[in-house]
Amino acid sequence: MLRTGVVCLHRYQLADGRACCAQALPVGDRRSYGAPGARCREKGWQDVPDSLSSENGVDDSNAAATAVRELLEGVRQGEPLQAGALTLIPLVAASEQVTRQTGYLPLEEALRHKLVVIAEQARAQVPELLATSTAEVPVVLVGGEQVVGGLQNRVLNTTILIAALSTLQIPVTCVEAGRWHEERASDDAPTGSGPAEDMLDPDAGHAARRAFTADEAAYATLRKLHAKSVTGSLSSGGGHRSDQGAVWGEVAHRMAFTGSYSPSGAMHTLYKTPERANKLKDTVEALRRPEGALGFVAVLRSHVLGAELFADEALADAYWQKLVRSYAVEALDAGERGGDDQGESIGFGETRLLEEALAAAVQVHPSPGLGADARLVGSRVSGAGLVHDGAVVHLSLFPEDGDSGGGPLQRTQRRYGGHRQASTDDE
Repeated sequence: MLRTGVVCLHRYQLADGRACCAQALPVGDRRSYGAPGARCREKGWQDVPDSLSSENGVDDSNAAATAVRELLEGVRQGEPLQAGALTLIPLVAASEQVTRQTGYLPLEEALRHKLVVIAEQARAQVPELLATSTAEVPVVLVGGEQVVGGLQNRVLNTTILIAALSTLQIPVTCVEAGRWHEERASDDAPTGSGPAEDMLDPDAGHAARRAFTADEAAYATLRKLHAKSVTGSLSSGGGHRSDQGAVWGEVAHRMAFTGSYSPSGAMHTLYKTPERANKLKDTVEALRRPEGALGFVAVLRSHVLGAELFADEALADAYWQKLVRSYAVEALDAGERGGDDQGESIGFGETRLLEEALAAAVQVHPSPGLGADARLVGSRVSGAGLVHDGAVVHLSLFPEDGDSGGGPLQRTQRRYGGHRQASTDDE
């Protein structure tokens, strides 16, 4: 039962399409973004505090921050894996107490078994999609993960856990600036249904074309920019929104720098052209997940790019290749020069990243789905993750280098403009 006088602003819907409450603002009302609200408990909704400033909210914030720090403290570095200029430092649980077996379904698996559908809303909007789950367990969508199809390709603005047997509006960002129509055979991605299907059932064909499939995760530079803009929006009360112009600018500059072309400006072209796809495949094959690894720190030559971490080893395994490929793109675009300047730096930078993450402030916000959205904010690190039931579902970390020299990736950014230049170009 909802608290008296509180409007539900989480934009939930039940599987039968009814709003999760019948109070003042309709589900999806733009005025609701970023405002705290009560969550309906019907059909198994997990309750979260209306405001993180409330007594229960403070407790939940502390619990989420504690879960993040316990995971960071509870992992040790494994033997490095290397492919050309890219090195992965596996992060392995130091004790069994660190790991969890959640049973959550990764998005790709749920889509493969037709247990979840992600589609445009009836009145399509760029920053929101609709996810409907018929799975008996929660489904995980990782921040920065791309879904392709619909009226344009999007990336997820944050890691989300969709409750079992539920429908949820999810915040997203466009990574295909030149399309706002259903896919055709001439577009970058395959169509959702064939002409024969459309003739037999036009409504089904239309729905299929507006549905999405899972694809790559955005490359690390874009994921960092994207996550930081969402963190800024949350901090200012704007909800899980991103800087759409900066994202478009970053994708456009990266495609120009790499000589990649897509008629619709689709980010996934960076992964799909044959030459690039083969190089990325070779890199990922050389960096397979070792048993026990819950995540990794990615290092390009001697410069740390970021880190990915899960409390559930099964989820780490499910997302390993997709996330490794997002860092392999950075190695490919910075130029493969092997391990020419690693020296004694390897082993230091990744340790410092984890130490800085432990020292960072953890800001906790209500998640669009189950759990709490945790944002790490520090002078030398930024990060974003999801905590549910006392465990970290997923956590991404990125170094903040300030005005310091910059590694090969930063030099690459300066050559093709990077997101800083993109933001000024858009003005």
